[in-house]
Amino acid sequence: MYSKILNAPRVWYRWARRPVKGLLQLTRYKEYVLFVTVTTLLGAKLGGGTFDLRLLIVLAANILVVGFAFMYNDVEDAPDDALDAKKARRNPISAGIISPRIGRVACLIVSALVLGLYATLGGMTFLLGALCLGLAFLYSWRVARLKAVPVADLLSHGLSLAGLQFLCAYFAFDQGKPYSWLFFLFVTLISVYGELNNELRDIEVDRKAGIRHTADLLGVRWTKALMVASLMCAVALLAIFLAMEMIPRWLPIVPLVVAPMLFAEQLWNLIRREADVMDNREDMHDPAILVGLVTCVVWFVADKMPYVRFF
Repeated sequence: MYSKILNAPRVWYRWARRPVKGLLQLTRYKEYVLFVTVTTLLGAKLGGGTFDLRLLIVLAANILVVGFAFMYNDVEDAPDDALDAKKARRNPISAGIISPRIGRVACLIVSALVLGLYATLGGMTFLLGALCLGLAFLYSWRVARLKAVPVADLLSHGLSLAGLQFLCAYFAFDQGKPYSWLFFLFVTLISVYGELNNELRDIEVDRKAGIRHTADLLGVRWTKALMVASLMCAVALLAIFLAMEMIPRWLPIVPLVVAPMLFAEQLWNLIRREADVMDNREDMHDPAILVGLVTCVVWFVADKMPYVRFF
């Protein structure tokens, strides 16, 4: 009897380890936490925010709502992911680590937490957060499945995984310059590029699953052209905000200094012609996000230094 009592924690640990591991895998947190942090910091900064409790709350809410999007996508896509060996291993439901029911319950809990956090930040932030949650649901829900509707896939992805997080952070403070909230178009365009990249990467598997998205409609060549166009429009918008001094003109110095260090390996491979910008584009995504993160942090810190604001 005593041995059973002593061994109870060990038995419980063995029972819980597999589903906990599966739920953590379901969140796919490594794929978005840094990017969401960048979009949130951008929104908060342009909204006149500072490092305070509101920023922590909106950051947590934004990470959780994107987490919901990834989790629910894997729940709905489990049968399709089973068609590809690599995706089947990545998706814990396809891999049999957790059941679809556990995945749905986890999504329900996360969605409740998301709405609760956004509700503490005011009416506008709550409405934007609820819209983000709804789009994330419709993006993967098999009845609507916006991810399989050309153009709608780009809009829903761009807003629910980037643009609306920016706006939630902006309106959590709502003390920015007039029309500075329009910078959400910048992060939305970056997210549209990301969606096109994912569609292009998964185009063969998606065709087997019967998913016909924008990349499938356009074809590889025109999809790559649209990806480049999205990035060029984003850069143009950034230049406009710099010219209007909604973003400090000294700020581009930060990425110009940091980028060569973070992109050193990729740049060397390009110089030696061992890599191609488009074919090896995914190798550049993580360094680009880190450049954005460093730039945002420096922007926040610099506002506490009068001599930096002077320049």
